[in-house]
Amino acid sequence: MDEIDATLLSELTPIGERYAALSMALGATLAGPLWATAALPAADSAAMDGFAVSGPGPQWRVLIGTCTAGRRSGITLSDGDAVRIATGAVTPPGTTAVIRQEFLRPLHSGGQRAVALVADAPRRNDLRRCGESWFDGDELVAAGTRVGVSTVSVAQSAETPIAMVRGPLRADVLLTGDEIRASGELEPGQVRDSIGTVLPHYLGHCDIGVRQLTRLPDDRTLLRTWFDLDTDAELAITVGATGHGGADHLRGVLEEIGAHIVIDGVRMRPGGSQLVARLPDGRILLALPGNPLAAVVATLVTGRSLVRALTCRRDSNASWGRIADAGAPDNDRTRVVPARQVEGGVWRATRPGGTAHLAGLLRAQALALLPAGTGRGALVELLSLPH
Repeated sequence: MDEIDATLLSELTPIGERYAALSMALGATLAGPLWATAALPAADSAAMDGFAVSGPGPQWRVLIGTCTAGRRSGITLSDGDAVRIATGAVTPPGTTAVIRQEFLRPLHSGGQRAVALVADAPRRNDLRRCGESWFDGDELVAAGTRVGVSTVSVAQSAETPIAMVRGPLRADVLLTGDEIRASGELEPGQVRDSIGTVLPHYLGHCDIGVRQLTRLPDDRTLLRTWFDLDTDAELAITVGATGHGGADHLRGVLEEIGAHIVIDGVRMRPGGSQLVARLPDGRILLALPGNPLAAVVATLVTGRSLVRALTCRRDSNASWGRIADAGAPDNDRTRVVPARQVEGGVWRATRPGGTAHLAGLLRAQALALLPAGTGRGALVELLSLPH
């Protein structure tokens, strides 16, 4: 949501940069452009198995030997010569083209091996020129781009495996609630913890790693102690206690420790009763609602915005689609509904049926963000769900 992005960008300071091997920094954000330090390919080479030839043909004398990848052959071609070559091999001096083997037929004339173009063979040159993909000094990936597997592969090919990045973010997670039980037999009034085991996966989908996960009852002293623990995480994430009830101690503790509240509630349903604050030690708190579906929605919406603000991420992974059954529009808040793509490419809501569980996500592929007033057939933003 644009309002959340704008608020966090104006209120929060990005985390520091660091050098990292990109293969060990998946989910981080590039703090500067990724530059090539070597041309690709580094020399003229063959894109296919076939023959390196010199001259227009249509037939060529075949020299003894083979050019293979990873080594230089010592062969030089003169006009009318050809030599067998493997994919990726450096072409010998004098090469004017590489012709794939299926376009050539063998000839034997006077004891001299030769090859000739087959009838109707296309005039196709499978020679890859030096620097065809990029040259030394080319910018390959822009600053602010997420470090994904494709970025890592490109960096390796460009001889730039180490770069300056921000993140990925790490979080300490706290689940609160006297009535929440992770294991053992349920007592009257207790419910099973259905969010603690899956929340790290939703956070990971936002490029937020979980440093440790703690469960505590609704106790103000214990909550204050948790905030005082030493940590090197950039985020603190709590689940529950975001309301104003007698057992909701979060706001009182935040006031006591001198936290600065950045966002206190969002005009969104579900997930509206969330809170973002800057803690005195520099960490950022994301306080999620206690209901599982509301917690997931707030995570995927605001968690992504926190990553953008704190790591200066500029690339967008948002996708868009038309929602076929928007339901009754809400003129005051953004509605977030689990949705699934159906035949014809449109999206349909999967009917969450309440926020106390994640059954509404069983068949969903994304969360559809329906701004206030959105009606049927509207083009809406889609947030992908982890599988």
